[in-house]
Amino acid sequence: MKMKKKNSGFTLVELLAVVVILAVVITLASRSVFRIIRNTKEQTAFEMRESLKEAALTYSFTNAHLTKCSVSFSKELYENKNTSHINDAANASCLTKIRVDTLKEAGLFEDNHEYCNNSDTVVVYRYTDTYGNSEYKTYASDSACTN
Repeated sequence: MKMKKKNSGFTLVELLAVVVILAVVITLASRSVFRIIRNTKEQTAFEMRESLKEAALTYSFTNAHLTKCSVSFSKELYENKNTSHINDAANASCLTKIRVDTLKEAGLFEDNHEYCNNSDTVVVYRYTDTYGNSEYKTYASDSACTN
């Protein structure tokens, strides 16, 4: 009696099914990886801006005496992030603009990966509330550190 030899390979349909399943898994995984990368970049940018603002505050304390800003100026700048009043001559003595490269040269800010724009500025001003109390605040645009 002659025995039939069995083919022990995969059919074309089985191979296509595996390829489709792998494509779906790779697509889902790549979306997750890209989302993680984007979130990490956003978090790094936020942390760099916060570090930049702290450095600007330190620089301002040692190099500039700021008078109190008017209530309307402070409120608009701080709450609405509206910087149109920054160049107003009446408010010039209550704020100072400090460039990123100035903070680097002073040794107050470190950016080894050139993540922040050297020509961008951070604004330090004396925030005044409606009761006349004041404290120093900083403002750095969201575009300051995004590379």
